[in-house]
Amino acid sequence: MSPRTPSDAVPTNQFSRRRFGAVALGGVAGLGLAACGVSSKDGAGSAGAAAAGSSGAAGSGSAPTSGFTLLETPKWTGFPYFEQARIGGEKAAKELADSFTYAGADHPDSSLQTETLQNFLTQRPSAILVAAIDGDAIAPVLKKARQQGIKVVSFEGDAAVDARDVFCNPVGYELIATTELDCALLNDPDGGKVAFVAASPTAPNHTAIIKYMREHIENDPKYAKLTAIDDVQYANDDDATSYNVAVNLMQAHPDLKFIISPSSVSVPAAARAIVASGRKGKVYATGQTLPNSVKEFMKDGSMKASMMWDPQELGYIAVYAAHHLITGDLTGEEGATFEAGSAGKFTVGKDGEIVYKKPLVFTPDNIDDFDF
Repeated sequence: MSPRTPSDAVPTNQFSRRRFGAVALGGVAGLGLAACGVSSKDGAGSAGAAAAGSSGAAGSGSAPTSGFTLLETPKWTGFPYFEQARIGGEKAAKELADSFTYAGADHPDSSLQTETLQNFLTQRPSAILVAAIDGDAIAPVLKKARQQGIKVVSFEGDAAVDARDVFCNPVGYELIATTELDCALLNDPDGGKVAFVAASPTAPNHTAIIKYMREHIENDPKYAKLTAIDDVQYANDDDATSYNVAVNLMQAHPDLKFIISPSSVSVPAAARAIVASGRKGKVYATGQTLPNSVKEFMKDGSMKASMMWDPQELGYIAVYAAHHLITGDLTGEEGATFEAGSAGKFTVGKDGEIVYKKPLVFTPDNIDDFDF
């Protein structure tokens, strides 16, 4: 019998029905756009859009509706998840006839992300899009951007609420948390001891997701078979560190059953550590993963379920939100709505949060349907 899929999860969506080729753009850490691993796509002509700057395309006395300059920085360039978000952003910008530039350091570093954002201010864009590494650390520069009339959209990792206009939340932190716990029980329905691995104590999305997982383990009868270890381990979204953390956890807790992480770097690294340590079938790594990174583990039986959402569609929605904020068709007020092209209609929730709510659960039965 095929393993069940949590009822809130969807196996496919509009974007993920087709296969995605993993893209690897090698970014280089630096301050200027030329040194940040930049991609620029423009459906309206880059020169015209850049000249329009924060005012948008020139018009004949009426408010512009296209030609806006959008600058986006991920947590780091070159990682397939964020390259998929970039592809989605480029697609949306082309549809909207806006200019889209993607830049950032080639490894996760909050100080380098702040420097990239400071550089963005000198470009006088219409909007900035950012996946925050540390939401508080980048708040001052984002507040300065808003004071200059630049719209700010966070996605994947949120910035401080008063430092951005809206946040495009992938799935929603609590739904991510319960879906990851569902994946743990798909790996082993008997439950057991759980260890959590996050990027850092200041990663806003990881902190919130793990908080919700703890609450559900403690209070939700559905997860009564799970027991959480007190201390969260941190691996900085680094492959080698994640591998070593997993090895150390298994040594410190011989009865450990699950290593769960919201980091799509830490999960496959932990899965490798489990196999190398001879713990296949005794310990399971799960959480957020890119399907290509865990196919081998799905096929050799060392992993039975993991989750993600469509990063390309998330990037697409974020650009549509930025565009509508610039035109004034969207506000960050609760209840405001906007159309995001082929992704559909979305509503702004509390504190300017736009929740995507389309989790994907990968199993050995469907893992080959995805290629990103």
